[in-house]
This record gives sequence, structure tokens and C-alpha cells, in this order.
Amino acid sequence: MKTRRSTLLKQETAKTSPYFKKEQVKTIKQETKIEHIPQSVPDNVDVDLKVLFVGINPGLTSAAKGHHYAGPTNHFWPCLSESGLVDRKVTFADDVDLPALYRLGFTNLTARASRRQTDLSLAEQREGIPTLNHKFETLRPRVACFVGKGIYEIYSNKKCNTMGLQPKEHNIKWLSADGEKGETVMFVMPSTSGIVTAYKKSDKTKFFQELCTIAQQQDKMYPLLRTVKSEDRQLTSNGHSNPNQH
Repeated sequence: MKTRRSTLLKQETAKTSPYFKKEQVKTIKQETKIEHIPQSVPDNVDVDLKVLFVGINPGLTSAAKGHHYAGPTNHFWPCLSESGLVDRKVTFADDVDLPALYRLGFTNLTARASRRQTDLSLAEQREGIPTLNHKFETLRPRVACFVGKGIYEIYSNKKCNTMGLQPKEHNIKWLSADGEKGETVMFVMPSTSGIVTAYKKSDKTKFFQELCTIAQQQDKMYPLLRTVKSEDRQLTSNGHSNPNQH
């Protein structure tokens, strides 16, 4: 009985302690700070992209900064800088300019930002598949690069046994505004997140370099088809597709 009283006394003391109150205030401030972070990051896209990078969803750091792959430990931008897809060092602040400068675009399977991917249900992630397919068909990227094996498995609903270029039957076929036939090939690379330690930064860079080679090959197959349909123009100006179009 004495032990129980002692425990209860300690609990009451903790609740009335100024240190306990500080912890409560700190938690409330953290929650308030998260609530004020934007809920998504705008797409940076254009028609006839050489590569459209597809992430799973924005992290909180990316959402707060309003740019893709903006986490301080993310390897995306250092790897891209060494890929051959660009001719200079680039950072997350450049994402808005890359569609026009290098025909590189950015989108996500799920628009909603979260601290971790596990904060998203599988159903929520799959809800973004029709919208993503619509982007492939209207923006006509030569390569869709899924930044993470798990993302592609959710999208394709199939096991991805080998990263890199995927089998032809997974390609997305499209028509240009002038009726020219083309297709988007699927490429899968490891997640560039710094917490993914299965691949070193140098290994991830090799996937980017392989992507560059494939993108150049695909680009030669299809000349630039810059005649933009009105709905394509609406898509690129909004940065995302209209759900009512599906």
C-alpha cells in the first residue's frame, strides 16, 4: 500500500511540476507548427518532358519549403547533378525551372504531405493512380522515373524484381495533339532518402546515369510534339490534373 501511495504521489507531483507543463507546451507548439505546414508541394511539369520523376508523397520538410526532395539528407539533387541530365549543379530550389530548362518534371503519387510514408494508407496511395496515368497520357514524358521501388509496386500492383528499365508491357501509350503515337517507358530507382542505407549515394548516382542514357534514347524516338491541346495547357498551368476529368 505504501508503494502504491508513493507512486501516486510521484504521478501527482509530475503533473503539477513546471517541467511537466513545459513538456506539454512544447508538444502543443510542435503540433501547431505541423498544422501550419502546407499540405502538398505543387507539381513542376510541362508537356513532352524527357523525364517525369514520381515520388510517393512530399515529406514535411519539402512541404514547408515548397520544393521537391528538399530534405537535408536526401540524395536526389546531388545524384541528379552528376547524372548527365543537367549540365550544372542543381538544388531543390531549381525544381520550378527544370521543366523548361532540361525537360525534367516532378510529381507525386499522393499529394498529401506526411512525416513518414507509413502515415499514408495503401488505399490513399492507390487513389492517386488514375491521376498519375492522366499525367502520363497528357504530358507525354519519354520516361516516368519512380523514385523508390515500393512506389512502383503500389502503382503497378506487381512485384518489381529488378530496378531500372521495366518490361515493355508496362509502358503507357499516348497520342500527341497531332495524332502521333508514342509511349512512356517505366524506370525504377532506389529511394533517394538519406535513411535508405541499402544503397550508397554513389550507387544511386549510377541509376541516375542509366536513366539519362535511356531518356536520351527515348527522346530520339519521338521528336518534340509541342502542339498543346487546351486540356494539356490547363494541366500544366495548374500543376496538377483536375479530378473531374477522370
